[in-house]
Amino acid sequence: MAARAPQKLNSYLVVMAGGSGTRFWPKSTSKRPKQLLAFGGNGQGDCGEGETLLKQTLGRFDGIVPSSQKIVVTTAALEPAVHEQAPGALVLAEPQGRNTAPCIYWAARTVAAIDPKAVMLVMPSDHYIAHLSAFKSTVQKACEWAASHDDLVTLGVQPERPETGYGYLKVSANSEGGCKKVDSFVEKPNLERAKQFLADGNYLWNGGMFLWRAEVILRAFDELMPEMRKVWDGESGEVARAYPKMTATSIDYGVMERAKNVVAFPLECGWDDLGSWTSLESLAEALHARHAAGTVTGGDALAIDSTGNIVDTPNRLTALLGVNDLIVVEHGGAILVADKRRAQDIRLIVEELKKRGSNLL
Repeated sequence: MAARAPQKLNSYLVVMAGGSGTRFWPKSTSKRPKQLLAFGGNGQGDCGEGETLLKQTLGRFDGIVPSSQKIVVTTAALEPAVHEQAPGALVLAEPQGRNTAPCIYWAARTVAAIDPKAVMLVMPSDHYIAHLSAFKSTVQKACEWAASHDDLVTLGVQPERPETGYGYLKVSANSEGGCKKVDSFVEKPNLERAKQFLADGNYLWNGGMFLWRAEVILRAFDELMPEMRKVWDGESGEVARAYPKMTATSIDYGVMERAKNVVAFPLECGWDDLGSWTSLESLAEALHARHAAGTVTGGDALAIDSTGNIVDTPNRLTALLGVNDLIVVEHGGAILVADKRRAQDIRLIVEELKKRGSNLL
């Protein structure tokens, strides 16, 4: 946590928007993945109804990062759609998906070429934030810390329940300047361990949100993944040639889990990663989706002796009789009916459709 002399804060936003769209199938597809979908809103949290998750993500940093310093990293296939949703932003189109480490390395080299001391805010494109002012307040503090300390900063979400679907950050008990040292990254736990994490009070959800100066993350790459610079410099920064040779791994595995200078700012803002159809249940009020049938985010539902269902069938009436805890989705010529407990396994359907060469992806 070594501090540097205070200096004027110059910040860049880097939004990672290269997802392939499997967990919200059939509404999300490879051509229109989750970050390009709109799930509505009530105007109290993120931007209002009808805006895509990507547009909401960019908008929540207004007042923190200048519009001209917003960057979106996506795939070549999604570049046109991203340009529509992010007018004015610099769009970096990956020649192929290589996970988050190459994506962040490219963005860091881009920012460092302009100002190596600039703070990079690296964010996923598909999260939901209910309490925007609380989120911005924490981000501002984290920015100031990253500008004046040679640390890799992450935003760790204060757990609200014993969640088994997220990785965790184990943090120290002591706090300095609002942040805590990260002792270790912990894989997704079983329910018993998740309950223990919640009781211990020194674990945060790993939300995959980072802040650091460009020069700091590049030094970390040089120390922990030196092959990245070797490839990049060997190809003179020519992305089309360098990218396929870069190590395809996550920033967590490649850098964060091995770095010794990681700190976390606890975040309490009604965060949700929108990881699957079931995640919409916790947002039902915000999405105006609370219904006798369960959560209805599209169309209408008639429920007789049926509860706990998730329904998204735009312009359709879905009649439910004597069924509980189902996911029912209709989009683009496909209908999904799934047990809610198998929400994370919807990718299996996508994989099977790929084998069949289906045009519904």
